[in-house]
Amino acid sequence: MKHSLLKAKMAMLEIGIVPAITARDLSLMLESLSPSDRRIAKRKFRKQWRKLLKNKPDLKSILKPEKGCLPDNNHMRARCVFIISDIIKKID
Repeated sequence: MKHSLLKAKMAMLEIGIVPAITARDLSLMLESLSPSDRRIAKRKFRKQWRKLLKNKPDLKSILKPEKGCLPDNNHMRARCVFIISDIIKKID
């Protein structure tokens, strides 16, 4: 495992989000948490992507669906990718 990836996972734990890079890892890790811890981790993740959106409003079309629509798989995946890349940029 790369050193920067390990640092990113440690930073994710410090933030309080699940340190998963792939969707499979994410689902396995979330299933291992208790329902209350799972809820907390999901809320902290939402807080992180909203914070990212506030700092970079040009990502709005990628991270957030149109008003009145539910986010699709592309929006959900983009949120994960941008949060992970933002964390990696901050630690490097």
